[in-house]
Amino acid sequence: MFVIEKPKEIHLVTWRNMFFKSQERRNNEDYNFDAFWSSAIREDCYAFCAKNEGEFLGFIVACLSNTFIEKYIHLDVLFVDPNYRKMGVGRALLNKVEEISNSLELNFYIERVEKTNLIAQRLLNNYEKVDLMIYKKKFN
Repeated sequence: MFVIEKPKEIHLVTWRNMFFKSQERRNNEDYNFDAFWSSAIREDCYAFCAKNEGEFLGFIVACLSNTFIEKYIHLDVLFVDPNYRKMGVGRALLNKVEEISNSLELNFYIERVEKTNLIAQRLLNNYEKVDLMIYKKKFN
């Protein structure tokens, strides 16, 4: 069994290690843990990690967003160590943010799920799929 807890300064090294592990699949070399950590501990963000007997299994960060249309919570990052996938860790982390979203009566949005990420798609099978296009213009 595992527990879900908020980030703590004493876990900073472990959070740093998990952050870099979560970025291993990406081709982007611009990993910025300091920006991630600053975001994770902001008052308008909700960050939690899953632990079992002192070992970190995964983490989630979701933040409040406010547009002229609505206020909502969006998923910033969800990562589960590959050794602990398909054990309910991701579901437990999502449930924690869903509880907060429900208690605040806000919608919870998850964006940028890669088409090849079938594990994430299965995890989100009870979510409504909203088809929005994302456009990107890259400047050199």
